[in-house]
Amino acid sequence: MQNTIEKKPIERVSPRNPTEAAITCRPYASTDTIYASAGVMRNFSSQGSYIETSHKYQSGTILIMRMVRYPAIPPSITDEERPRSICLAEVKWRQDLAGENAIGYGIGLRYLD
Repeated sequence: MQNTIEKKPIERVSPRNPTEAAITCRPYASTDTIYASAGVMRNFSSQGSYIETSHKYQSGTILIMRMVRYPAIPPSITDEERPRSICLAEVKWRQDLAGENAIGYGIGLRYLD
């Protein structure tokens, strides 16, 4: 008997916009001994973003994320749809990345307003 699990497509509230923005992020904490890690934002929406970084942040971690190099943004994207240059975001999920060009971890973030 074959086990067939049907995957449902993920319904997105907001469309994803591809990008290649250089970012830094660090946990939101009251101590000054936490170091920032560099990464790349690969896509974003009005609700969150997907980043790749070498640091293994756990789900539920609150990060301060700052964009350090802005990519060219198409004029068709309104101000409300543009990526946030600095924000607080919660780590919703993390996956290990494989491949010769992989930074380390892919992380899904949800912006905190």
